[in-house]
Amino acid sequence: MKDKLLREILQPDTEFTPIPFWFFNDAFEEEKVKNQLADYVEKGVNGIVLHPRIGVPKEMPYLSESYFGAVRFIVKTAAELGMKVVLYDEGMYPSGSAHGMVVEADPEYAAKGIVLLEEEAAKEKLAAEENARVIAALPDGRQIVYGFSGGTIRGIHFGEDDGQPGAPKAADILNPDAVDEFIRLTHDKYYEELKEYFGTTVIAFFTDEPSALGRNSGRYRPWAAGMEDEITAAGGKPEELEGLFIKTGRTVEGREDIAEHVENFTVNLYHQLIKKKLREVFYARLSGWCEKHGIALMGHPAESNDIEEELYFHIPGQDLIMRRVAPETGGLMEFDSVQAKLSADIARHLGRRRNANECFGVCYRNQIPWYMTAGDMKWYIDWLGLRGVNLYVPHAFYYSVEGERKGERPPDVGPNNIWWRHYRRFSDYMKRLSFLMTDSVNGAEFAVLCDNNRAPYEEIVCLYENQIEFNYLPAALLEEAVVQDGRVCIQGYAYRGVLNVLGQSYEDRFGGKLGELLWNAAAKDVMSVVSEKLYYEEKGTGPVNEKRIGPGLRDVKTDVPCPALRKIVLNKNGVDMVLFGNEGNERISVNVTIPGLELPLFVDLWRGICYRTEGAGEIFHLELQPSETVLAVCNAGRAVQGAENGSIAVEYRRADWYLAAYPDWTDRFVPEERRDNEAVYTMKYTMPQSAPQVSEGRTVQSDKDSLRFAVRGEEMVECFCNGVFVDVSFWGEHHFDVGSFLREGENEIRLVVTGNAANIYENAGIAFGLKN
Repeated sequence: MKDKLLREILQPDTEFTPIPFWFFNDAFEEEKVKNQLADYVEKGVNGIVLHPRIGVPKEMPYLSESYFGAVRFIVKTAAELGMKVVLYDEGMYPSGSAHGMVVEADPEYAAKGIVLLEEEAAKEKLAAEENARVIAALPDGRQIVYGFSGGTIRGIHFGEDDGQPGAPKAADILNPDAVDEFIRLTHDKYYEELKEYFGTTVIAFFTDEPSALGRNSGRYRPWAAGMEDEITAAGGKPEELEGLFIKTGRTVEGREDIAEHVENFTVNLYHQLIKKKLREVFYARLSGWCEKHGIALMGHPAESNDIEEELYFHIPGQDLIMRRVAPETGGLMEFDSVQAKLSADIARHLGRRRNANECFGVCYRNQIPWYMTAGDMKWYIDWLGLRGVNLYVPHAFYYSVEGERKGERPPDVGPNNIWWRHYRRFSDYMKRLSFLMTDSVNGAEFAVLCDNNRAPYEEIVCLYENQIEFNYLPAALLEEAVVQDGRVCIQGYAYRGVLNVLGQSYEDRFGGKLGELLWNAAAKDVMSVVSEKLYYEEKGTGPVNEKRIGPGLRDVKTDVPCPALRKIVLNKNGVDMVLFGNEGNERISVNVTIPGLELPLFVDLWRGICYRTEGAGEIFHLELQPSETVLAVCNAGRAVQGAENGSIAVEYRRADWYLAAYPDWTDRFVPEERRDNEAVYTMKYTMPQSAPQVSEGRTVQSDKDSLRFAVRGEEMVECFCNGVFVDVSFWGEHHFDVGSFLREGENEIRLVVTGNAANIYENAGIAFGLKN
């Protein structure tokens, strides 16, 4: 079983491919489509989200016969290449309006909401809109009025972007009739055109951050017709809805678009009702349609901590966007830091095999479009994978970057970027992580209680920093969990407790069901409560992560504190594994203890190699550079013996392998040529005749076996030896081992350094080359 598993880890099935947004944003050309999709497959990308974007010519109207002529060809070509296609349900986003066609079918289907207006302005709106009405009149004469929000969506033709005259009108997705019209126009039409591919090539519909108001709707708030009666019946007072329009002056740090408003009973009731209606009217209808037609609903809701919306997705998902979670901060303290683990854990607790993340969108540096590095991308891939994401949706691959198209939500993270010729490194890596996180169980001993738009993040940073695993458990799903044998059981997980940091109301709600299994804690007391409730064997008075947490593989400890170290225990196909990752900016060098561990086999998922280290057992050394991961396959010794004589090569490393020197040769390279966004450097190296020799106190066979070096440079560095490609390095101090490429006598080592794509598309002038 371990042999088979190792082969699948190293060469995972195409099922685990990244499925990027493919911005279909220009005139349809058959050969261009064929060539691009074939190129994707060659780079290890075996699926796309077919996403119409700004740049589609007006001669190809959305959902027209000419549009579907292109779509049919694209899907047919994908099928011939063995690719999967996820259909996108809008033109362009947010979802629910069919590029304005819903409102064209009936102007009353336009997005609506409530707004607080002065008395005169209210009169004008009531006079202008036949169906506008007053929801509440305030004592000072102001009125809360229900009517058209004026919201729009981003369209697919030039002139249809935010604020432009042609921006399509958003639909009222809290109106069941409008949503039915949307489904008739889009989903039913796609099925009519592509039904032979549904469930085979076409695997899902992607819905993108649905909005009840549309974009650019000003101070309007979502509203469903008749909601005032529901609020009154529940004890609310419509006039208290004024609190929706009065800001407290506080915003979520790093998210100026999320402002806090005055809360009261009616406002809280409003939030619950409006979210419930959106789920029942929009999400439930889409979910049911997809299920009926043999495909999955995937995509993501509007906010990172939207929870109950995720319950309708067959592939729960989220959106890692705009550097809201950033490598430079470590990705723990931001409001959006809950999103990847939240959607992954919801999938676990729903029994869904996959969960997705639309990742890398607009994640550029320093407000310079296109300024995103390959190192950034690797960090984000790790960040997502270590939280359980197992379907990557890179944002985005561009069909065209001609003219204005290159500036539409850059960067392209695929074919139009500098790393594309080496993209197989990234696609294989995402496949390996996705395979590991699919059909496996993680090592969480307890759950952290969350609720819709209430997912703790600052309070549980201490758990990440002490390598203590947990899973988010939504209150809606906790209702369905059962208590059995002193555990909280749901979908194959049996938790020793559920940590509640949300407050007294949740203690009142679940205390009777869970009893002592509900661990109530204030934010500052999380570690002490977890320490008390879990079994610990004290090891002196040192830091928390010098204590032992639980039995077996969960009993992982380091000899020094490692706040940037992440750890996830996995069991897949009966095989125990531990995945380690470095989310920090400094090297991690620690000794790790896993009691009972024998002969671990280590897998470098990035390079696709397996190795053993002399003497590694219960205690082994862990060396991780920033943005580096390693998988420890536990007790794999004899089980992989046969594999070592077959196609799986296993390296044997000395116990001190991590001390191997990579001398800095930056100054030994001479500039040869500088052209456009590339700089070329060369050096000559003369290799003596092979003979055993002593180097750094150890006997090695020859320079040919051990020659390695480092260079300092930005950004992508490709190494060639005697004209033969050796390796590529994308970040950090660039390490190369050219030993096996050397010949006796004189050799030429050549480095090609490529600058950031922002230099090409933005003329950004970002420095590149070797550093002096």
